[in-house]
Amino acid sequence: MTRNGESASDSYSIETSRSTTRRSVISALGAAGITGLSGCLGGDGGGGDNTDDSGGDSGGGTTGTVTGETDAASVGDNFNITIGSTYEPGHILVRCAERFKERIEDESGGRITVEVIPGGALGSEEAVIQAVQSGSIEAQIGGGVPVSMYAPDYYFVDTPFIMEDWEHFQSVWESDAFQPALDAIREEGNQRNLGIIYRGIRHYTANKPVRTPEDVQGMKLRLPQLDDWVAIWEEIGVNPTPVALDELYSALQQGVADASEGPAQQVSSFSLYEVQSHYSLTSHMVQTGGFYMNDSFMSELDETDRELIETIGDEATTWASETAISEEEALIEELGEQGMTIVRDTDAAAFREAGMPAVRDLFENQYAASWEDIQDAA
Repeated sequence: MTRNGESASDSYSIETSRSTTRRSVISALGAAGITGLSGCLGGDGGGGDNTDDSGGDSGGGTTGTVTGETDAASVGDNFNITIGSTYEPGHILVRCAERFKERIEDESGGRITVEVIPGGALGSEEAVIQAVQSGSIEAQIGGGVPVSMYAPDYYFVDTPFIMEDWEHFQSVWESDAFQPALDAIREEGNQRNLGIIYRGIRHYTANKPVRTPEDVQGMKLRLPQLDDWVAIWEEIGVNPTPVALDELYSALQQGVADASEGPAQQVSSFSLYEVQSHYSLTSHMVQTGGFYMNDSFMSELDETDRELIETIGDEATTWASETAISEEEALIEELGEQGMTIVRDTDAAAFREAGMPAVRDLFENQYAASWEDIQDAA
């Protein structure tokens, strides 16, 4: 198992000449060529999981590296920003990118245009991130993979039973304790964060109510292949069962796994209400996403355009978070209407306490920040 989840182990590099830009490549390929480009970048055309699962669980296919140059824009120039994502149209992260497109084109009077390429058309999440790093595209919006790739010692932001709620997550993200992670993403990944997006709280699905850790002992819980997650859930007492997200429905249907965990959007989009009878609100993790822009590209813009992009990026991510929050309860209620029993009287504190030995071990032996730093940020 690896921190990056379901990425393939092999990788290769596609060298583009310094005179060939990302924009001319995509233009030459045309619409049909996007699929070919996704093969070069290592995707399977489906962009991995394309759902609300963990950022580290969204990779699919072979990870590739693209080297190239982002076109610099002078003051007053017309220019385009391409945003790649493995998530499908309609997902809150893609809606955030579309919101950014609408606002930036409006505010710039059409001088700045935005192309959103969702659904994994440019490859797995790792491949899309590497395309932004190289400057082959300008931006990407996705899960927590940039942290796992460039600042793995700070991956606690995408790990269960650490963040108490969305407000706690925001405080940690903006804290001095987490700043080295953002610096590493910018320095090593060549991309700056324009904002974080709330995507929902992860809860527990099963064919019985789950209220306390005693209810899950020995249960085969489907988890992404993330060592941190596995260690914590093992501490609680489940039997972690690694299953690819696109095989989750069949795994639950056939008994390969007894249970799963994830936000309401994941449960709904995978129709898990057909194979799981209960959705227990364990509230064990805040699921988030991030909007990242190539740092070299941003640095070469004039100050007015750079500030406009940063302002609209912040506005779009804030809008997306507020939208996701407002829609979350309706999604949970909809699962109830589709036949699931919603278990609200879970003892979330008992689950957190049961997993705490593994959490503290991760902070003592793996994470760069201390447990006390994270709690102080609450």
